[in-house]
Formats: sequence, structure tokens, C-alpha cells
Amino acid sequence: MLKNYLITAWRKLSREKGSTLLNISGLTLGITCSLILFLLVKHLSSFDNYHTKRDRIYRVTTESDGNDGKFHTPGVPTVLPDAFQGDFPEAEEVTLTSYRANSMITLPQANGESKKYNEERGVVFAQPNFFKIFDRPIIIGSAEKGLDDPNEAIISKRLALKYFGKEDAVGEVVKFDTMEYKITAVMADYPDNTDFPFDLMLSYITIKKARDENGWGSIWSDEQCYFLLKEGESIATLEKRMPAFVEKYIGKENYAHQTFTFQPLATLHSDDRYSTYTYNTAPKEMLITLGVIAAFLIVTACINFINLATAEAIKRSKEVGIRKTLGSSRGQLVRQFLGETTLVTVVAMLVSLGITQLLLGFLNSFLELNLALDFSSDRLLWAFIISVTAVVSLLSGLYPSFVISGFKPVLALKNKISSRSTSGYNLRRGLVVLQFVISQFFIIGTIVLITQMNYFQKKSLGFRQDAVITIPIPETENPAAGDGVSKMRTLREEISKLAGVETASLSSTPPSSGSVNGTSFRLEGEGEDKRKDTAIKQIDGNYLDLYGLELVAGTGIGDYDTAHNFIVNEQLVKVAGFDDPKDIIGKRIRFWGRTLPVVGVVKNFHTVSLRDPIGPVVLMNRIRGYQTLSLKVNPAQVQEVIGQVKPKWEAAYPEYIFDYSFLDEQIREFYEGEQRMSILLSVFTSMAIFIGCLGLFGLATFMANQKTKEIGVRKVLGASVEGIILRFSAEYVKLIVIGFVVAAPLAWFVMNEWLNGFAYKITIGAGVFFVGLGITLFIAVLTVGYKSFKAAVVNPVNSLRYE
Repeated sequence: MLKNYLITAWRKLSREKGSTLLNISGLTLGITCSLILFLLVKHLSSFDNYHTKRDRIYRVTTESDGNDGKFHTPGVPTVLPDAFQGDFPEAEEVTLTSYRANSMITLPQANGESKKYNEERGVVFAQPNFFKIFDRPIIIGSAEKGLDDPNEAIISKRLALKYFGKEDAVGEVVKFDTMEYKITAVMADYPDNTDFPFDLMLSYITIKKARDENGWGSIWSDEQCYFLLKEGESIATLEKRMPAFVEKYIGKENYAHQTFTFQPLATLHSDDRYSTYTYNTAPKEMLITLGVIAAFLIVTACINFINLATAEAIKRSKEVGIRKTLGSSRGQLVRQFLGETTLVTVVAMLVSLGITQLLLGFLNSFLELNLALDFSSDRLLWAFIISVTAVVSLLSGLYPSFVISGFKPVLALKNKISSRSTSGYNLRRGLVVLQFVISQFFIIGTIVLITQMNYFQKKSLGFRQDAVITIPIPETENPAAGDGVSKMRTLREEISKLAGVETASLSSTPPSSGSVNGTSFRLEGEGEDKRKDTAIKQIDGNYLDLYGLELVAGTGIGDYDTAHNFIVNEQLVKVAGFDDPKDIIGKRIRFWGRTLPVVGVVKNFHTVSLRDPIGPVVLMNRIRGYQTLSLKVNPAQVQEVIGQVKPKWEAAYPEYIFDYSFLDEQIREFYEGEQRMSILLSVFTSMAIFIGCLGLFGLATFMANQKTKEIGVRKVLGASVEGIILRFSAEYVKLIVIGFVVAAPLAWFVMNEWLNGFAYKITIGAGVFFVGLGITLFIAVLTVGYKSFKAAVVNPVNSLRYE
């Protein structure tokens, strides 16, 4: 019997090549998109799940009052781990990691020269018990002894092969930040799904004394504390005792209400209040959204299949009548038609797997991931393939099989099957409405997302960013402690004289940067309880001119090695309690142990991405904090300038690798995730629309099959081709409008929630919805109009003879 079903199904599908191709195409597109989204969601939700003790691993984070609500950071004071270990015996192990991204590694050579490497993943200072908490296999050497003593290092297999051409690098020497480290062990490479991308681990004890001197008042987001909770202990017990711990070490005068909280390892990659060492997070809301999109695409494909199947049902009415007359039961017919659907679904799944494999090469490069179809060990992948095949077969096949198998033999043999009585007319119309609810939701969402990205690109950030080159300064300086000669100032002056260089400036960072140096300040005479938070920009005398920062009150500052006075932005004036910028001129501000007057106020500018509101900023001279050389260059001479700057920079810093970047490109990287998401969403929207058009094509085909004689009669009575097309297109326009009425408010709500994550955003106006509706109507009318046109131009004599 099964063999008979398969043979019959194959023959039917082979005869109806057009509809079979449409069905397979729709299902293939839907399954391919959902498979890619499945792989993406699976990867993003799997971060650090491989650690065997993951349920007992926690990160200690810092929470305090900010100017605009709670401030969260993953960083802690470096003295916290020792105190935490002593006060919380429930913690089996406590470890600190101090990360340095974008670091230069030097390999000393016998001939006196050195090999230099810029490592984007940088290095991490860690303690030996890191390996007691986290699973990172040691290939050669010992984890327990590898980081015990100062100037020791553990290297990954990948980096060992890169640096030394061999896996066993034990005994080799690497140099970081003027200090040499001897490699004591080799560890396995880190997996793709981890927030601990460490290739080179240096012994923290090397820098511990210097870092501990900062005490409890210094917090850096890349210095993080992790602990392993003892088995049987409750994290709630530690949380209850945390207030006493804070009072003991921070003191009762805790004006910012600073405290420490515990974050489970499982939430590190999904909690966007904090950062990770990969500097990426995937909020649960985003994962849910991607999952919903995948489900929508599958549903859209199934609806398309149903519409096409029922559209072709009339052609099979006589077949059903004959089979029933010869004794076939309805159950047998249902199984036969379900078999046809399953065969189509299996073929679509196999084609989807092949297409996905081809697309992953491009997708991985675009997303900077390493997604793969691992059939040998990925049980979730097999579960997805089997469940989707089964669900799609049932969703797509059950309704058409029951409709077709339900034809009455007498009516079927006399070709008296009507669309409204036998083919689920209203249900099919409802499915088309649902299909276009999904499509129009995607269209509106994509328009909003792209519009927001364009807004980011066009919005003024309050400073000049075009034709600005930034070059790192790799060494800190304190001329007062030496011979009084500043290498970086000398370099700046030499470069300023080059043709094509309009201005050169030394600073900690550009006006807008991913690295923010912050502290708290108070006006002279105010108590500690009046402290407010502010960002600090350490600048020279050329900074305002180079970046075009506009003074609204007072004057600029000189070009000194240390601060003599401050410049602030308008937001700090507001936070400090002044209405007029002129009122703060001459007032003295205290932070970092110094009290100096404010001599100028600049217009507000964005220091971070447009997700966050503009905060207070203090600009001050401090050569010890200069890390960046910025150049405003003639756009026509950029490459010429770079070619002249490089040898001068290398002469000043021969131990380092010259590097540069354009400021506008750095700023675009702030929104790289959203840009990628907008492109992906555009692709998935296009797929949803295309699949929806296939569904409309199915309805139009059904209409043409049902109303062939009616069209012939109308043409004989004088109806024009245009009139026939408009008459039969009007029904589908109504369905699209109904879908729009449902999709528009849903899209407005969802996209408004997404926009609320940005301090600066567009307003969703009526134009967005009209454009979305217009796009859908245009595409749908083209699809239906094509089929209507074909039916309308048929010779009426042939139409009237149609059986």
C-alpha cells in the first residue's frame, strides 16, 4: 500500500510540474530562512553552556546611582576578590580577570630584533584558579602551576602555532607592555560560543600590587570577578549578606548607593545592561524575535502550499470521484494526499539543506560567525529537521487532503464542485489575510529599522568627524618625571608641518568613543552627597579646533601637560544646577583630588552611541592620559599624509606597529549590529513577500479555474480585458487591506518598543505605513493581475467550452 501511495504521488507530482515547482519553491524558501535563523539562535543561546559547573558560576557586578537612574558595570575594584573570598566562605573559588583588548605582543629574537603582532583579542591577566572554575583544557603543562609566579603565561594552541610554528611552546618567551613572560603551559583554543576569548593568559600576580593600590574607589569594566558557589549553597544567602559587606568596605558614606550584585553565567550573553569580553550580547528579546520570524516564515510557506493545493483541487475532483466509486475510503485518500505533501516537504528540506550549506559561507563572513550544519553530532539540528518536516507536512497537507478527499463522487464526476461549498473558500481567504499580516509586519518593521539607521548616519553628533584620522599613542608619558621632553608632543609638531595636515591634536579619545573614562564631581563647597557623575576627556590645546567643538561661554584651555582649569559641556552645567552656561564660569569643580575653575562651556556633543543620552563631560589637560593622535587632513591628500606620517610615528615608537583608523568608520561600528540586522530583516522580508505572492498566485489560479466560463460570458457581452482584471483583483485588494489593518498596529507597537532602546530615535509617522501598504498592493496586484490577464485574454470560445 505504501509503495502504491508513493508511486501515485510521484506520478501526480511529475505530471503537475508547474504547481509542484511552486510548492517546492515556497517551502524551500521558508525552510531555508527558518533553518538559518535556527542556527543563529542556537549559536547565540549556547554561549558558555559547555562549562560543566556553569550552574554554580556567577559574576560579581557593580550597581550604583547615576545621573539618570541606575548605573551598571561588570567591573569591580581589584581588591574585591580577596575580601569576597574571606567574607563569603560559600564561594568555593573566587578569581579575577583583567582584560586588555587590542594588544601588541612582541617575540624577542636572538639577533636582537623582535617580531610584533597586533592581537585584536589581546591578553588577559588571570589567576591559576580560573581553570578550577571554567573548562579550558590544558594540552601541555599544568593549569594549577601555570600562572602561580610573576611573569608566567599560558598560550593557546592556535597562538603557539602562529608565533612559534609548533604546538609545544613551553619555555618560549613573549613580551607585553615592556615585560617578558615565560610560557609554562599550552591550552586548547577557545570555542566560538564563549565570552572568554583568551588566547594568551598572563599571571595576574605580576601586576596585582600595582592594581590593588587603586583600592575600592577605582572600577574598570574589563576587570571582572567570578566565583564558584559550593554545592548545596544558595546564592540568596550571599545576597542577603551583601549590604553588610558593602558597608564594611565602602563605608556608611556611600553617596552613590554602590553595591555588588551576582549575575549567573547563563545570563552573561543575554543581559545587555553589562558588557562581556567579546563586547557583544544577544538579549533574550532579540532571540525571541528571531525565533518568531522563523516560525512566521514556516507558517507563510505552509499557507502558500495550502492555497496552491486547494487551487489545484478542482482538477482532481474527477480522480477523487472515480477512486471513491471504485471503493477507496476517505482515510485512504487522506493518506495518499498527505503522502504527496510529505514527499514535497522532504524534497524541499533536502534542497534547503543544500542551499543553507552554500549560504553559510557568505553568512558567516557577513556576521563574523562560524555557523555550520553538523550532521554527525548536532542532535538539535536533527530534531529541527525531523520536527519541521513532520510539522510542515501536517500543516500543509491535512487541510487540502481533507478538502479533496471530501468531494462527493456524484458531484465530482459531473464536475459540479463549487469553490464556496467544497474548497474552504472563507478559510483560504483568511489564510491569505494572515499571510499578508506577516508580510506587511515585516515590511513596516524593515522600513522603520532602515529609517532609524539612516537617522544615525545623518544626525549631527556635535563635532567634526569627516577626514579625521586617529592614530594610537602606545606609551604613556610624564615629562615632569624625566628630562621634560615629550616624545608625543614632538611627534605632533612634526606631523602638523606636513602638507595636507590641517590640525593635529593629542587626547585620551575622540569626542565619541567606545572607551569612556568617568568619575564623580562636586562643586567647591558642596558636600559628598552632592556628587554627580561625569565623563572625562583629556585633551590638548588643539582639540576644540580640530573637532569643531563650539564654545557657548568662556574660553578654551591652553596646551599644558597638567590641568590648570576645566572646560565642561552644557549637560554638566544643567546637572550642576545652573540654567545659564555663563553662570558656571569661574566656579571651581573638584574631582581626582584637585579643585580647578571652569573657564569655558562647549555645546553638547555625543560621547557614546545614540542609544544613550548626552551626559556631562569635563575636558582637561593631562598628558599622562593622552592615548590618541588625531589629524584633520585634506580629503584629497589622505593617502599621501598617511604615507608621510607612518615613518615619523615608527621612528618615535620603533617597538610598536603603526596603525590608524578613520573616525567616521569608528562611529559607524557603534551600529554595526543594527546594520547587519536591517540587512538580514530585509532579506527575510523579501522572502516572506515572495512566498506570499506564491500564495496569491495560488488563489488567482483557483479563481481562473473556477471562473473560466464566467470570464468567457463577460467577454462575449462586451467586457474589456482591463475591466475583467480590475474586477478579479478587487477581492484581493480587500484581503490585503484587512491584513494591513491587523499588521499596522502590531508593527507600530513592536517597533516602538525597539526604538525605546535608543535615546535618539525617529518618530513612526503615517508615511511608514502608507509606504508599507503601497509596496504590498503593488506587488500583489502585479501577481494577481498577471494571472487575471492570462485568463482574460483567452479566446471566449475556448472559455465557454471549458469543463
